[in-house]
Amino acid sequence: MNTDIYDRGRETGRRLQAAIEHNLDGFWRAVADRDIDRNTVRTVATDHRDRLTEDTRSRIRGMADAAAVPYRDLLAFNLFEETLVTDGCTTAIAAGDAAADGETIFFKQSDKKGADEFEGENYHQHQQINVVSIENPADKNKIIGVTAAGSTAVKMGMNDEGVAIGSNISRTVTFDEEGTDSKDWAAASRGEYMRQGLLHGDTAEEVAKHITPMLFSDPMSSPGNIPIADAEKAIILEGEFTHLASEWVEDDVIGRANKFQALDHLARSREEIPSSYSRYERVMEVLEENDGDVTVETMRDLSTDHENGPGLESVCRHEEDHYTDETSLSAAIFDLDGEAPETSEIYIALGKPCHAWRTEEGNGWLNITADATEADVPDRFLTGEAWLEHYTEEAYEGERELAPLR
Repeated sequence: MNTDIYDRGRETGRRLQAAIEHNLDGFWRAVADRDIDRNTVRTVATDHRDRLTEDTRSRIRGMADAAAVPYRDLLAFNLFEETLVTDGCTTAIAAGDAAADGETIFFKQSDKKGADEFEGENYHQHQQINVVSIENPADKNKIIGVTAAGSTAVKMGMNDEGVAIGSNISRTVTFDEEGTDSKDWAAASRGEYMRQGLLHGDTAEEVAKHITPMLFSDPMSSPGNIPIADAEKAIILEGEFTHLASEWVEDDVIGRANKFQALDHLARSREEIPSSYSRYERVMEVLEENDGDVTVETMRDLSTDHENGPGLESVCRHEEDHYTDETSLSAAIFDLDGEAPETSEIYIALGKPCHAWRTEEGNGWLNITADATEADVPDRFLTGEAWLEHYTEEAYEGERELAPLR
């Protein structure tokens, strides 16, 4: 066991003890909802632990020990949470000259389902706590991103070589989210693939090349998109159990909601997944209207966009009928710098975007660079306090203007 990484895991576990308990409880609720035996999940997690590197397992063990939760439970959370509690999400990229400054801007809105039985002391409005995470290994790239408290996987992130990444589920005819068969949950985590790509790749192409062999040997836990970008280009990987495709753009705009575009023949119909169609069309409408002039403010405005809503079909998503509706929990914008990638800018909002982006910097959102350390990040973003304060299902209706980002 790498003791240095274990100790860093302990630091995270101490900081996030309550949030880890919260998210782990939610995970076990999702397991119970699928009528899957908890001990079976623990056993399968132990059997599949080699899907995570030894260093990653050391970090998880450190978190578990400091947070006083069973290691096997947190291991199972890291391996299987993404499938059992699926991510929705919306991504938008202006690659190269499609951005106003000629270098790529990457945006991701992170959406998630909750559950109405997630109540009590360890829950907050039935949802999963998001935090800012910084991983800085001695021999690999640094990663700054957004994670679920207790997870090593990234929801969206960027390394200090100026490569950004995000992902979302793609709802296809080949996957039943309500299924309980072991093949539906005992699979690999997209977020862990993304993390490994950022640790080892210095360009979008290198990150894609690092991830792709994993997708051939062990398909994603559920069908999904993995957009990757550097200052010049964007690559989107689309994959499911028997299909894998990619799309590459330079000096152009591209986006994804919860639907394949390259593998469009596998997508569910508009009648089945109207939000996936509506959000994708809205993203492309905004990007194409601003092609060549996309800024971080363009992406920030898209993050708070209530066109077709506010509700399930708007980019800034709000529950309509039930806590099992997907809803927006965080957002990130990556402004990539090819000449000095370590100075690439990161904008992160925790909680409901239409609220968080209207606060002062350091309250609901922050702006840091790729070479930032934990000392540069307000504690409220590292502990989940910012998320707890700004997550709500009420759409913003006040008079506060969106905060200037520069």
